[in-house]
Amino acid sequence: MLNILDQTLEYLRMGALKGIILDADGTTLYNLYTQFGISAKTVDFALDDEDTEVANKCSEVLRHIEVNLKGEQMSGVRALVSSGFYDALVTHPKVEKAFANYLVNGQNLAGDYRKSFRYGGIVFEEYVATWTDKDGTARPAIAANEAHFFPEGTLDTFQTVVSPGNFMETANTIGLPYYARQEAMDFGQGIKFHAESNVLPICARPAILVKGTI
Repeated sequence: MLNILDQTLEYLRMGALKGIILDADGTTLYNLYTQFGISAKTVDFALDDEDTEVANKCSEVLRHIEVNLKGEQMSGVRALVSSGFYDALVTHPKVEKAFANYLVNGQNLAGDYRKSFRYGGIVFEEYVATWTDKDGTARPAIAANEAHFFPEGTLDTFQTVVSPGNFMETANTIGLPYYARQEAMDFGQGIKFHAESNVLPICARPAILVKGTI
């Protein structure tokens, strides 16, 4: 039960990093851009063009985030990317030499190199999670050929709001991350279990979120 609740939390946090938080069935719970009245930022990395200056695209992302932090601090910028975006990035003619040097200098020639390739001041990480709802519909964390950029090390830009459990005794109490209950079945035939988590991850400055495309 705890594993399922944690997967739900990860699903909601990914929505907060995109600026659009979805319910399990894919319907929109909150569109942060609509809520805050701002426009979403998308940067076309044009990785299908061998002449694209990819470093300049990274700078465009960094500058946009820095401007829209509006006084908030950060320690760096990370991009969670799809497999297609990652492969197109590391094989691009303007990037492949830097990627080769990264493999050699990091002595990562035989390991999994998809988690922390830094280029243009951004850490790129392939993220391949997929969630399946109760009807069997699978939803990838990141759409094909896309990337999502966000600042790390902020103070209060990213929050996870927790509300009390759906029980009489928890009304007007401080919310906890998890709740679990058990109840005896009629005639001593067994025990029923119930667990819940009432959380809402949110990005308080959705203007700093950037989507990248190939």
